[in-house]
Amino acid sequence: MKWLRWTALLVALLAVAAGLSYWFLPASVAVPFAARRVHGVVLDELSGTLWNGRAGRVAMADGRELGVATWRLGRDAILGRTHLDIHLDGGAGRFDGHLESTGRDNATWSGVEFRLDAGALAGPALPPGLVPVGVVEGHIPRAELQGNWPVALDADIAWRKAAVRTPEGYVTLGDIALEASSQGGVLRATLADDGAGSLAVNAALAASPLGWRMEGKLVPRIADSALSHLIARFGPVGRDGSVNLQRKAGLAPSITP
Repeated sequence: MKWLRWTALLVALLAVAAGLSYWFLPASVAVPFAARRVHGVVLDELSGTLWNGRAGRVAMADGRELGVATWRLGRDAILGRTHLDIHLDGGAGRFDGHLESTGRDNATWSGVEFRLDAGALAGPALPPGLVPVGVVEGHIPRAELQGNWPVALDADIAWRKAAVRTPEGYVTLGDIALEASSQGGVLRATLADDGAGSLAVNAALAASPLGWRMEGKLVPRIADSALSHLIARFGPVGRDGSVNLQRKAGLAPSITP
């Protein structure tokens, strides 16, 4: 029976060791595995634990520096539940938000506030030669995602001192505001400028997982070749220099509810 007692003691010691390892899991060990799910973001100079940690360097995969991140993660993550508070601060701006999730296909963000450099947000999505300038500020009280689609959303986003560097020149756009909401899986948003820039922007968008629709108009307020070239990227230019935004794909929902 002695071997039974030794086996039980060994199992108990292993359980305690495993518990302590989980409780004090170093960020430098665990975070690189978790970060693989966040494509395009690099986390370096890790310290603290997985549950209360710090990344001294956060950058995009193309090398653009974002800043320093700190986080607090609930230890019930082992049960498939995520409770994450994250704060990012650096030369590109700041971001604060809280994430709740109980599975791979659903997530709820709340209390999201950010102020980020427009160039840092653009990424490779823009055509070569176009560089956005200014600051993007956002307030998202709540966003419920299923399969990365916002089934419920309330968001106010503003592009302050918006401008675009183009191969033809520098185009000032003033302030541009985006208001978005989602109900029943249908996302609707409006985009409008403040009237102070060189381009009048007025557009509306409706989208669902089955399709999307955009309606609106871009109207130049000044005669400028760089502005004309920029507008022409969005469609045929009319005699007055404007572009009508009439686009849709798939089973597009209506612009109005």
